Amino acid sequence: MQNATIPFEKLYNFRDVGGIETEDGNIVKSGVLFRSDDISRLTKKDLDTFSQYQFKLICDLRTSNERKSKLYEFPESWGIELKHVPIYHESQDLSHMEFFQLLVKGSKNLDFEEMIKDFYRCMIIERRQEIKEVITLIANYNKAPCLIHCTGGKDRTGVITALIQLYLNVPYEKVIDHYLVSNALVGPRMKKLENFIRMMSLYRVSSQQIKPLLIVSRDYLEDVLQEILKEFGTVENYFIKGCGIDKNSLNKLRGFLLDKSNKTSL
Repeated sequence: MQNATIPFEKLYNFRDVGGIETEDGNIVKSGVLFRSDDISRLTKKDLDTFSQYQFKLICDLRTSNERKSKLYEFPESWGIELKHVPIYHESQDLSHMEFFQLLVKGSKNLDFEEMIKDFYRCMIIERRQEIKEVITLIANYNKAPCLIHCTGGKDRTGVITALIQLYLNVPYEKVIDHYLVSNALVGPRMKKLENFIRMMSLYRVSSQQIKPLLIVSRDYLEDVLQEILKEFGTVENYFIKGCGIDKNSLNKLRGFLLDKSNKTSL
């Protein structure tokens, strides 16, 4: 399992997507593409650290409602281009009141594991245009480093990252391992969220019921990856035929993110 040291006080799932060897002996470049949870919480010290990364592109995968409650901006002099690409459909974004009503009225029958799995399926099927936009932005921007983030940095960001890594030919198990690191990084914070959700449900929802919301599971990612591979054969075909990403952009993405200078000789 990959370890990560987080250099921030209020970012918990921040890490480099690179530094991994691919099946064909290349290396995914370090310091080029990063992933994170919500960056609106940054402290003054965090902002100083954040500025040192010199990000040029930030892809925010949150919905408009999420962004309204947790806005952020950076000095113009930093030269960061902010792009909002909601991977979660606005119509599925429950308000706090709607979520409260769902918890209270349907507490006994709520299957959060199935809800999360449906959310993942929705991402790869219904949000292909948004996936295309994110991949194309990174590929054509060609200025490092870039950051992808959502709220927890584990589901939406996790799926996008996994697709990119598989396209670059990162070994399947390494992709899964990278995805699962979220549990170690955000796990300690999830207890507070668990307590909050249980309180909102008037304690009608058990800790065991809530657990699927608070973790990433191999099954969540593997189910959608296997669905993609079954229908398209490869992630590259999914990008091209499923999402409509042109080959030129994908070639740029590969050139941008892969370091072939240290390719292992076979």
